[in-house]
Amino acid sequence: MFDSPSKKGYSHSPTRDHVVTNYRDQGVEQPNRFRDPFFAILFICMILGTITTSIMYAPAVENANNGEDVAAAANGWLVVAAIQGATAIGLGLLSLSFMIAFAESLIQITLISSIVLCFVASTFMMVEGLIGGGVIWLMIGLISCLYAYCVWHRIPFAAATLKTGLTAVKSNLGLMIAAIVSLFVAFAWTIWWVLNYLGIAYQENGGNQGDARGLNGGIVFALLICFYWAHQVISNVVHVTVAGTVGTWWFNPLAASSCCSTGITSSLKRATTFSFGSICLGSLLVAILNALRAMVHGARNNDDGIIVCIADCILGCLESIMEYFNRWAFIYCGLYGYSFMEAGKNVIRLFKARGWTMIINDDLVGNVLMFQSLGVGAVCGGIGLIANEINPQWFVEEGENVDVKWTIFFIGLLIGALFSSIMFNVVQSAVDTTIVCFAEAPVDFQRNYPDLYDQMSDSWMKVYPGLWSGEESLVSTGVQGGNQETPRARTADV
Repeated sequence: MFDSPSKKGYSHSPTRDHVVTNYRDQGVEQPNRFRDPFFAILFICMILGTITTSIMYAPAVENANNGEDVAAAANGWLVVAAIQGATAIGLGLLSLSFMIAFAESLIQITLISSIVLCFVASTFMMVEGLIGGGVIWLMIGLISCLYAYCVWHRIPFAAATLKTGLTAVKSNLGLMIAAIVSLFVAFAWTIWWVLNYLGIAYQENGGNQGDARGLNGGIVFALLICFYWAHQVISNVVHVTVAGTVGTWWFNPLAASSCCSTGITSSLKRATTFSFGSICLGSLLVAILNALRAMVHGARNNDDGIIVCIADCILGCLESIMEYFNRWAFIYCGLYGYSFMEAGKNVIRLFKARGWTMIINDDLVGNVLMFQSLGVGAVCGGIGLIANEINPQWFVEEGENVDVKWTIFFIGLLIGALFSSIMFNVVQSAVDTTIVCFAEAPVDFQRNYPDLYDQMSDSWMKVYPGLWSGEESLVSTGVQGGNQETPRARTADV
């Protein structure tokens, strides 16, 4: 649990006592108990169900007449997927090192690169005679120029938060170990799910394993929920663990200043026990939207009607809103131990307090991480194309109208982007937690890390001079009445 330093033998701070009286409507440490346990049980049942179906359907594929061909193809996919996964890990680590050294420059490069790519795409399409597409990309490029002009002065603050988050991660490198382990777990789940899907498809289609179009829509939807739910849970466990660790680093540096600090181990323990049900609940909501949108995409391939397009748009908006909500709610789960719904209420209260709704939208750091994830995915997709050129018999044609090369590329893109995004989740989580902690307890930050505080406060005052005087909490809303609680986050038991 997060305990005040004085309770654990650290020096008592008169400065903190003075500031505490000004804090209102902030997160408060919650007692250790299991939150949203029903959804944790439901998730475990889903995993057990997947294992059961794998055991049931595996013999059907293994004993099929064309088993040797299927096995050869499966081995080819597994080899290529393993290479792509390893590449994603390596490139992800290199990208993190690059961000530590060149935070501000990287944000600037990302903005400029996105503009250049738009104009390159526009030029290419016009040369190919696709005038309509070229004009669209040209307009996107011009809008990107305007966006870059509007946010350029905000880059220093984004860079300062990125540096602070990376400093917290560097002080607790065990977080990267947790992220890498989660990568292997995600990789194993992906392979397991694919084999399970192939087994069910083979059994349901009477031996025609390569054709998944005959599968019942309900079965496909359930399988997609299982796939997305597990990946969401894996990613969010890391997210909550990082939030708890950075919170410990913020309020109690001595408990979170080594590779395998008690801040990391305690945060991971809470994420996989007391907060696991909350993680499963939030992840399930996003997984359902992911699965629905995937089904709609499949329907668009057969009938690109206006109703399907509208449904796709609505689901995309709902998916983005839910992911956005989860992103901040899970920080409160990691920092204070709230249930999912309680965390959501605290997030809304926090960002209403000082007009932070407009500030979150300036998510330049997130744009950098997304850009790099796509880059890693593109490289992994290229590896798949090279493998196909070396040995085409590794892959099975899935239908007359399916371009195997592009299928291989997009699967590689998915693997690379998915795995690298799990790694980059460590950085994004650290930055998000930094923003929340900076809003709630800037004085603790100033006392423990004066140099980083100066960078963040100076850049903040330049960008948002009217939102903070620098002398109070950013969530000190002046609410009349009520008890004034000490802002305490959950820290390691040391």
